[in-house]
Amino acid sequence: MLLTDRLMLQAAALTASERALADHLLRHYPDGLLDSASAMAARAGTSASTVVRLFAKLGYASLAEVRREARTEVTALLQTPAQRTTATIGSARSLAECVDDAALHDQHNIAATRQGLDMAVFEAFARTVSDCTGRVLVMAEKNSAPVASYLTTHLNMCRPGVQELGLGAPFAVDRLLWVEPQDVLLVFTIRRYSNGALLAARHFRSQGCPVLAITDSVAAPIVACADHTLLVGTANASPFDSYTAAFFLANALVSAVAQLRPTEVAHALERRDALWKGFEADAVDGLRRAPTPRRLK
Repeated sequence: MLLTDRLMLQAAALTASERALADHLLRHYPDGLLDSASAMAARAGTSASTVVRLFAKLGYASLAEVRREARTEVTALLQTPAQRTTATIGSARSLAECVDDAALHDQHNIAATRQGLDMAVFEAFARTVSDCTGRVLVMAEKNSAPVASYLTTHLNMCRPGVQELGLGAPFAVDRLLWVEPQDVLLVFTIRRYSNGALLAARHFRSQGCPVLAITDSVAAPIVACADHTLLVGTANASPFDSYTAAFFLANALVSAVAQLRPTEVAHALERRDALWKGFEADAVDGLRRAPTPRRLK
């Protein structure tokens, strides 16, 4: 719950000084919650202890949790890291607080992603990847590229034909050249939304292919082009988006696809182990036959 919801539920239990403080906080919400308890108290004409007591009464575990909420609300309206800088690193924090804030945001991202997960959509998502008779092309641009690499690597061990669509217009266009109706596009896109991802999705749709999207908002342009969409939390204690919940969702998807293809996955991993043994044996043999370096006198 946000501060506004908490205050509505606890209104009858607040003292006169707490109600006055609450009114001040609401008038300066969410930006006013980014400061210290002392700064909030000074602006409201009360004490820091009253600020701490009010937040505890409202059910917040700590002032860090209050700041996380405020930071999330502020940065949700800001598109770029440059715009988010003041809201995320404008106030003085210790390095320990940076660690704690990052942990708190990622815990919230994972919890919010799981709570908002529509299991019917997730199942359709997983079955589309599992049952696809063509290729599964995975796309994520700019800073999101590690998510695409992770999905491609692990889905490739669950089924054949998984490929990364790649970064940059020439590479992506070359891959789009051979799209067939039995292929699937799995695209990860978050603000600022990539035009390339949207164009790729439209091309797949024009070829009769399913489009699966993972994004951070129901308002994302990709949603209109996707057959199934999963939402992920990306709030962070820094100017940059967090990908922790995205990797959580990727893990869940890989696990689900493996669950739907148990025999195929078992056989694939056995072949993979055999291949690794061959590569490791060749590497060891090569080291043994390598000439011993001469010692300099």
